[in-house]
Amino acid sequence: MISVENLSKISGIQAVNDVSLTIEAGSITGLIGPNGAGKTTLFNVIAGLYSPSAGRVVLDGEDITGLPPHELFAKGMLRTFQIAHEFSTLTVRENLMMVPGGQSGERLVDAWIRPAKVRPKR
Repeated sequence: MISVENLSKISGIQAVNDVSLTIEAGSITGLIGPNGAGKTTLFNVIAGLYSPSAGRVVLDGEDITGLPPHELFAKGMLRTFQIAHEFSTLTVRENLMMVPGGQSGERLVDAWIRPAKVRPKR
């Protein structure tokens, strides 16, 4: 479980202001907001790429605030990056073939036959 408690990051502008959240182990969690809202900055602070101006980050009960990425990796936490053009020489079909099958919501029939599989938890 990752807990973020009253996290803030100021570097010229206040990109993250007093954010608190908890992400349960094994859960799939989304963070939605407009461009410039501080989503990437928040991820970078959690992942140790930036140090917070205030607040703390806790991983499985241990305060990991400000630890560098290589130390977080040793604790089982890793920040990944979206690379939209990873396989730019491949066709759209070939790119889609690179994705493992069996993802929740992959087939339209799942939405009708097994709707609980593709709906968010409440």
